[in-house]
Amino acid sequence: FANILMLLSGLFWAFTIGNLVSIVEHMNSERNTYKRSLDDANTVIGSFAENNTTNDAPNEESEIGVGDPTAIATRIRRFVTCQYDRAIPKLPSKCSAPTLDQVYPILKGFSPDLRKLSSLQLMQKYLEMIPYLSSEYLSPEEQSHLAFQCQYLEFSRGESFVRHPEYGRGILILRRGMALCLGTVGCHGFAAKSVSFQIYGLDDPIAVNEVLVEDEFLEDEVPIYRFSSYSIVVFIPQSVIYEVLNANAKAWRNCARWRYLQTCLAKWAKDRIMNRQAELT
Repeated sequence: FANILMLLSGLFWAFTIGNLVSIVEHMNSERNTYKRSLDDANTVIGSFAENNTTNDAPNEESEIGVGDPTAIATRIRRFVTCQYDRAIPKLPSKCSAPTLDQVYPILKGFSPDLRKLSSLQLMQKYLEMIPYLSSEYLSPEEQSHLAFQCQYLEFSRGESFVRHPEYGRGILILRRGMALCLGTVGCHGFAAKSVSFQIYGLDDPIAVNEVLVEDEFLEDEVPIYRFSSYSIVVFIPQSVIYEVLNANAKAWRNCARWRYLQTCLAKWAKDRIMNRQAELT
């Protein structure tokens, strides 16, 4: 009888220990999830300082616009902490496409307002480099919507770029590396070398004017860009730019159409000179 009692006591004790371990593991799992979420949030916040160009940021968040990075960072950390404390379920957000949401997966778990403010902190620096996409013409909501449609592209040393296989032509802004414009390519794939090449470094927007012009008009004047080192670029697809300009008449009327006209006139003048030279020879 004593042996049976000891066996039953051992089983009961093992069952109790197993339940306690299971509870502790569950608590640690939630705690680890919280730590990972907070680490992801700190990654986003750390990028604010890298991309923020405003030296005289206000002490408080403005009602409309980007606001103070420190205040936004506090709101983000508080939001993530509240998600943990109140056990708000979050769906997994891992995927392979290089959009802003996928570079910073934690953004998918933010509230709409924090998503907008975070996207502006991360991407407004680049959008302000493009006059017709700047805050002079686009509202914070429009810029935020545009930011989430930008792509992050990587290029190896010596790689060339004309158009993205899925998104076509677009604006390139270097975050790392260096690019050269060495010539142009036509619709049939024939390349022509340029007399003078251009060099693009960090934060140099590429094809700001050319992207406004249709491929059919450019014909054999689509630039070829070659990367001299491993490079990371922010890519704004032409289709996204067209969508923004179609919805914002002021940006097109006051800025983009004049750049479109300038590019068209430059190509017309170049073609005229080349035809004239051909006639003389």
